[in-house]
Amino acid sequence: MTQTGSEAQHDVLLPKGWKEANRADSLLFRLDGLELHLIPGSRFEAVADAVGTLRESTYRQQLSGSGNTRDLDGRDAAYDHLILLEPSSGALAGCARLQFIPQFMAAEELPDSQQSYLEHVYPGIKAMLAEQNHHVEIGRVALALRFQRQPHSLMALFRGGLLIAARSGFSILHGLVSYNHFAYSDAVNTAFLSSLMRPPYRRNSPVLPPPRHPINDIHPDDSTHPIGNVQALEVAIRQEHNDNFRLPVLLRQYFNLMEAKVCNLSLARDFNQITEILMAADLSRLPKDRLSFFIEVDHQPVYQQFSWYRGDE
Repeated sequence: MTQTGSEAQHDVLLPKGWKEANRADSLLFRLDGLELHLIPGSRFEAVADAVGTLRESTYRQQLSGSGNTRDLDGRDAAYDHLILLEPSSGALAGCARLQFIPQFMAAEELPDSQQSYLEHVYPGIKAMLAEQNHHVEIGRVALALRFQRQPHSLMALFRGGLLIAARSGFSILHGLVSYNHFAYSDAVNTAFLSSLMRPPYRRNSPVLPPPRHPINDIHPDDSTHPIGNVQALEVAIRQEHNDNFRLPVLLRQYFNLMEAKVCNLSLARDFNQITEILMAADLSRLPKDRLSFFIEVDHQPVYQQFSWYRGDE
């Protein structure tokens, strides 16, 4: 797709020379004119300005920005980061942060609420998950406006995250998906969020710690929702309540690509006041041909240099 001059002016650029300095030990793969890099939190500072700017501008487009110039919450050093780059322009196309926690990690080594946003939202969740399995926290996924119209861009971030997790021995993934309830009426929000808290969208176990800031008007319901897939649910809400209703793009990908389930809902009272949907996926439950489609990518195994690497289990 050819970019316009206006679009180019709004690109967030990575520091000059960053690609050349990091290509050898951070480049995971090239796909559709993009490069996906994996960098440790110790090297985040070099891209902090660009990533923070991209996050904030992306979230502000959805009327859910923090109001700051950059979205930097002070936790990034405790995560590893996916950096999606358009080499031809030097533009930061997208980003995401990942936190890998091996099973049985010592309690004193587990990230606290100042090192993990998931732990901040669900106090005690890291210790509980570490008792059960290796797990990954996915957070702060952002895609630049120009690349939001290119499906392969978001797919590159997802493929990278799934590839790294699967190849490193991690099958359980958790991520928070933002839903801007301010954009819709109470009737739409109740219909949508109440549906998510019922099977087949919600999972019943394991039971996770409660959120710090719950949504008090929406409660779990064990009865199966009559609409069995999220695309049909979107259509029904549009027909019955608001023709402008749209699923969060990231939520759609969690459901469709990873067969993820909803764990719970919370309010981001410490960030932008919107709803956060906690999703969980188990890659070991995905059909092997589907998982292979995502992770069988010609790539450099740069993840093997990280301390959390467990091998292809």
